[in-house]
Amino acid sequence: MIKWAKPIILAAAFVGIVADVHAQNFTDVSLEVADIRPGYIRNGLFLPVPNIAQVQNGVGRLSKEQTVNLLGNPNDSTSSIQDNNWFYNINLPLEDNDYLVCQYKISFSNQVLSSFEWRRSQCGARYAALVKPDVLSLSADLLFAFDSADISPGGINAIRQLSAEVLQNFNNPSIEVIGYTDRLGDAGYNLNLSEQRARAVSIALIEGGVSQQWITYEGRGENEPIVSCADNMPRPQLISCLAENRRVNIVLKERS
Repeated sequence: MIKWAKPIILAAAFVGIVADVHAQNFTDVSLEVADIRPGYIRNGLFLPVPNIAQVQNGVGRLSKEQTVNLLGNPNDSTSSIQDNNWFYNINLPLEDNDYLVCQYKISFSNQVLSSFEWRRSQCGARYAALVKPDVLSLSADLLFAFDSADISPGGINAIRQLSAEVLQNFNNPSIEVIGYTDRLGDAGYNLNLSEQRARAVSIALIEGGVSQQWITYEGRGENEPIVSCADNMPRPQLISCLAENRRVNIVLKERS
């Protein structure tokens, strides 16, 4: 008889024993040697990460039926849909087409989802990385002429390509377009210019086929600079030094 005592790590292509404070809330695996078959350790569900996010955002609201619609029935043999604690073995994607097999627990109280938990901190960290928004930073100097909110032909082409990639890789994205300027000039003027540029990029995304309902935009002027430069530089050098601050960020994430 092989017993895998708490805690156990079932990861990519190896089995290792590590300490994890979450492990006491999960059931250990116990099986005969004869029961170990090829692929046993890597036997998890490939679930859409946005579905998991909807579950985690649904604490206090989701019913068992709604949860099953998102995750399916618990696939760990230690639980069933009649229980208040459901256990899943979920494959979280890694780089190079590999994945991490993770135990996931959700609990119900009065037929309503009450909590969720990853067995291992590595799994929680990997999940957090998967739902972290993508931030694309576009140089305002490449998109716009000096002191202008009119997008250049090269900028239009870049945004059209981005629109195609969004449509290919996202189902229901949230797209936040944020404009920034450098600190040169009047702060109020810079704030207005940054908003006009964010709006122009948003319009270009929509013209590229992205739904207007997915997009919000705002200008933040000279706030949140990436670089700081000395005031005593000759002006041409100062403008060049501050170039990284003149940008439009596009924050992309799948809606939960």
